[in-house]
Amino acid sequence: AHEIKNPLTPMKLSVQHLKRTWDDNQENFDEYLEKVTRTLIEQIDNLSFIASEFSNFAKMPKAVNEAINVAGSIRSAITLFSNTENIDFVFENESDSIVIMADKEQLSRVFINLLKNAIQSIPDNRQGKIVVGLVLNGDKARISVTDNGKGIPADLQNKLFTPSFTTKSSGMGLGLSIVKSIIESFGGNITFKTKVNAGTTFIIELPVHPSMGSKDEQE
Repeated sequence: AHEIKNPLTPMKLSVQHLKRTWDDNQENFDEYLEKVTRTLIEQIDNLSFIASEFSNFAKMPKAVNEAINVAGSIRSAITLFSNTENIDFVFENESDSIVIMADKEQLSRVFINLLKNAIQSIPDNRQGKIVVGLVLNGDKARISVTDNGKGIPADLQNKLFTPSFTTKSSGMGLGLSIVKSIIESFGGNITFKTKVNAGTTFIIELPVHPSMGSKDEQE
């Protein structure tokens, strides 16, 4: 249920913003329609896939790994949340050609969970800024998601990736347990650093596709 609920609010916001764009007769409506339609279809397919696997609800759907362009997957997730009020999104991208072996839908869930958590961590009276970084670090793709939110109190930090841990005050919960499980199934790892009332950064490292080689080899 958590995985199905995550994309619904940003999907609703996208449709509402699309209607406003139409009502205002903006010149770039066709371009925006194309972008929103593409994103919504991708997420609806994702939700349908999850729903079809609910007969075995205790397990994540079986992964179907393929070569995935990381930058493209990140951009799709950011687009889904791009109409969130009072939040600025920045994508600091070193390369559009970083490829990993992963399940497309599960990787999308990782980014959606992290972005939603970042949004929820930002106080209502603060202009939010979420920076997603992507660099090639040796033979690993390094993805970071940084927010300027409330941070994570010390007494909660060792519970973040625990499946039974949920707290509305932190905006974290079952989603991070799922994120960790997915990342590890791809042969990667996830860590975080945080400062109370300043923000949190989640850092993911994933092996790049064997055809890429390391950054040093490319140079």
